[in-house]
Amino acid sequence: MIENGKISLLQFGIAVYMFALGSTALLAPSIIVSIAKQDGWISVIFCMLVIVAFVSLWSRLSKRYPGQSMIQYGERILGTWPGKLVGLIYIWYFLYLSSLVLRNLGDFITTSVLSQTPIQFVHIMFMIPVLYGAYLGLEVIARTGEVLFPWILVIFSVTILLLLKNIDPGQVLPILPDGLLMPLKGVYPLLGFPISELVVFLLVIPFVKGQNKIKKYFNLYFLLAAATGACIVFISISVLGVDVTARSTFSVFDMAKEINVGNFFERVEVLVGGIWMMTIFVKLSICFYAANLATAQLFNLRSYRVTLLPFGMFVLALSILGYKNTAESAWFITTAYPIYSLFHGLVIPALLLMIGKLRRLKG
Repeated sequence: MIENGKISLLQFGIAVYMFALGSTALLAPSIIVSIAKQDGWISVIFCMLVIVAFVSLWSRLSKRYPGQSMIQYGERILGTWPGKLVGLIYIWYFLYLSSLVLRNLGDFITTSVLSQTPIQFVHIMFMIPVLYGAYLGLEVIARTGEVLFPWILVIFSVTILLLLKNIDPGQVLPILPDGLLMPLKGVYPLLGFPISELVVFLLVIPFVKGQNKIKKYFNLYFLLAAATGACIVFISISVLGVDVTARSTFSVFDMAKEINVGNFFERVEVLVGGIWMMTIFVKLSICFYAANLATAQLFNLRSYRVTLLPFGMFVLALSILGYKNTAESAWFITTAYPIYSLFHGLVIPALLLMIGKLRRLKG
């Protein structure tokens, strides 16, 4: 078997939570607020209904074909060559997503933390542990997320407590001045980033213990991530205001700069940046691992590890060539990317489920 590891339901749920936050919490607040203004946090709440629908679709596919990934049952449903074409589409998507996540991290580090450091160096240094994690397998990636998860909760909770005196609820008023139209528009970029991206877990689900409870844990931790995102957007608006949040590339990092306790406890934004480095590491590791696992399953390789190094070099190159700057990234996320990502996260899985039912195929 290409992958022999097994992970628990808790590890699966934590991986979903950290993947969903990932680079989303770093970039999404400014993008959402630029569209929905002070109602940006309501846009994230609306996404919860969408999340339930997506998880229901993915869970039905996994339940119908137990023990198989979408690469494997894709060939069975569509036939050999159409199925292999779909597999190639997903391999490219996972590699491209890996490059985007890596670039998000590189932009954050070189813009806000180490401004004199070449972005290529940051990418290489971060990609080395990702390669090693993918080499060790799914169990190690899941355990890493399990270890980092409590630290994320502690740092996030402490940050919120320290920002309480800076929160101005008047910044989020008036609520829904233009009705539901603007919050609904704010949902659009979130459909692709990160909701549709979690289709990657269709390759992870076959290795989770307790298959009958996967949907419950998927929904629970995905919705928990959405609630965390709504809280982040609400506090960003309350502390920085709508205009500053919309203009700031990394509004969460700028928000943490406002922490000042007694003129001696300040400049703690690096700790907040550490949260996103942890979540981005888990997200990137899962994306990169999935690309290699999908390749091994598609071409019947003995091990997924044979493609780690070439794919790693490809992701490094693509992360530099993907887009020119953060402004171009924000434009891409709010225009074309949701459509591109929905094709992988919604359209293809829905077609696989529908064709499988028509052909009366089951696992």
